[in-house]
Amino acid sequence: MSRVRVLYVLFAFIAVAIFVMILLTQYGPNGTPLRNRSDLKCYKTIEMPASRGNIYSHDGRILATDSPSYHIFLDFTVLDMSEEEFAAQARILADSLSRVIPEYSSSFFLNRLREIRTKALRGGPGSQSQRLIRQTVNQIQLDRMCTFPIFNKGRLGGGFIYTQDSERYKPFGTLAARTLGKPGEFGLEASFNDELSGKDGHNLCVRLVRDVWVPVVDKNNVEAVNGRDLITTIDVNMQDIVESELRKQILSKNATCGTAVIMEVATGEIRAISNLTRYGSTVRDDINHAITMRCEPGSTFKLVSLMALLDEAGYDLDYPVDCTENGRYYYQLKPGGRKYLVEDSHAVGTDATLLDVMEQSSNIGFVKVIDAEYHDEPERFVDFVNSLGLNRAVDIQLSGGLKPIIKDPRRKKETAWDAISLMKMSYGYAVEVTPMHTLMLYNAVANDGRMVEPKLVNAIMENGHVVERFDTETVNRKICSDHTLKEVRRALEGVVEHGTGSLMKNPNYKVAGKTGTAQVAMKNRGYSDAKGGRDYLATFVGYFPADKPRYTCIVAIKTYYGPGNRNSFYGASLAAPAFKAIADRVFALEADWHAPLGKDESTAIADVKGGNLQEIRTASGRLSVPADVSRRERGWGTTTTDSLEVAVRPIHPVRDTMPSVKGMALKDALFLLESQGLRVHFTGKGKVTSQSIRAGSRIHEGDAVTLTLRPN
Repeated sequence: MSRVRVLYVLFAFIAVAIFVMILLTQYGPNGTPLRNRSDLKCYKTIEMPASRGNIYSHDGRILATDSPSYHIFLDFTVLDMSEEEFAAQARILADSLSRVIPEYSSSFFLNRLREIRTKALRGGPGSQSQRLIRQTVNQIQLDRMCTFPIFNKGRLGGGFIYTQDSERYKPFGTLAARTLGKPGEFGLEASFNDELSGKDGHNLCVRLVRDVWVPVVDKNNVEAVNGRDLITTIDVNMQDIVESELRKQILSKNATCGTAVIMEVATGEIRAISNLTRYGSTVRDDINHAITMRCEPGSTFKLVSLMALLDEAGYDLDYPVDCTENGRYYYQLKPGGRKYLVEDSHAVGTDATLLDVMEQSSNIGFVKVIDAEYHDEPERFVDFVNSLGLNRAVDIQLSGGLKPIIKDPRRKKETAWDAISLMKMSYGYAVEVTPMHTLMLYNAVANDGRMVEPKLVNAIMENGHVVERFDTETVNRKICSDHTLKEVRRALEGVVEHGTGSLMKNPNYKVAGKTGTAQVAMKNRGYSDAKGGRDYLATFVGYFPADKPRYTCIVAIKTYYGPGNRNSFYGASLAAPAFKAIADRVFALEADWHAPLGKDESTAIADVKGGNLQEIRTASGRLSVPADVSRRERGWGTTTTDSLEVAVRPIHPVRDTMPSVKGMALKDALFLLESQGLRVHFTGKGKVTSQSIRAGSRIHEGDAVTLTLRPN
């Protein structure tokens, strides 16, 4: 009992000591730091990332969306299996992985699984979380991997660990890549980053085992707010047309770079925009040339000169202009002064009108008329240019848009105005604009004089509801009078019908527009490099259909013309073909532009050529066309097709008599005539429509006969 009492007292003392230590630990001077250390080990706040908003085309198709991806790690230190069991299941697992991730072979996965197993048994840093492969897997791949041997035991039993990551997925690949952009870098993803990214949340989590954390309820938890969606103006079909045609032209013509844009006339909505730069044999959409390629536009700016003459100075399109006979004119500021050569690509003549000057894109004509009107008051011309609304940057809801450079005689030093600036401005030099500015101007002409701001985004949506809508903004309510507008549109249609844009003529719809060719300044080297090579900007801009404009389009392609690199550089030969291909394909998309098919009460019967009677019967049967030819008849015959059947008239060749071969195919006619000893010549293709020797005439062996063939 003594020993029991001693032990009792000892245990009681130890219990009291433990209780005292608990109190000291919890509430003593080190209590708070220890509790904090415990919380750091057992609790942590984990960020809950928000899902980024989607970007949609104007008809609701997804252009960019968040796609979950997963990094795969393995912790084989938790496996409870023998080496023989692991070897057997690892082979099955490797085969399954190679089918889900075909970029890697079964042998690769088997070796990798063995390496991870060996390192896990050896222990040490990194043995508990080893990456299976560098690349990520998608949701479908992950779901299948969870059913594989070993992995199907989960994280604690099979060591299968995955962490989620978010990648931006674009269903249409590189389509409109530069316009859509990258989050935080460029494009719509950057311009609307705040709306798309949403707000991240955070959640308090408790550790269960190792790095397994489970959310717990806490008053400080904040739910993530997902990003909002963008509804763009992009039409996927038109975007594909624009990109493919621009890429084809840049590669085939060995051009440097280019841009092509389609804008809806009434709203300013950009249906398609492509900006391509060539790097060897490939092109990339990496620079927004539409709003950053600021340079002298060339002849497309002659529209401004024409509008100034008609609207501000009171000229008309019938005003006579002497453009010289040889296409060369020497401009002088004053008699006896320095001469400046002005050339036309082709001679326009001495009896031209202002309409001819525009249609034929005469530099000489515009220099003469603009100088005659504004020589003493150049600021009038500059004021008219500024009044149009082009003297401002256009960003189309994207950053980086450049402001035009327009010279002004009242700010000579600031704008580098000199004595020949007015002359150069008259035909598109001494002024720098981007292709988007040029597009806006021509769109205003198509839009009854109303200049609108181009835009790429129509609305911002949240949970299927519009929270912000971007209406069409007007830059200039009326760029000129209705009379001037009517005359200008007539001139632009004349460019296509009679002038430098004749390639655009189309029997199905009318195009109005203007070609442009300009030398591009090479920074501090003028317009040519040391080898004499020059950069050119070839442009075609216009709208269609001309009678009821719906779309305005511009194609601007930059190319180098120099020794050993004689590329096409004119607007009519470099930019216009791409414009035509784009316009034709867009026209084919619009069903309401096409006349409805009329009803024809007559029954269409396929045309069956004359020839061998058995072949006529076979062709008629396969075409399901009734033919009045008996199965027993043999030989040759001619055919006549009406609305009900094919009438067959047998031919009975007579020696030394010319047979009728009209309506026959060439093969049968040759056989029949050459069997009569005739020499046969023919022209055309199709079936025989005439023969030089009349049927029934006497013939002799060796006579020549000529057959004329026409398509059916």
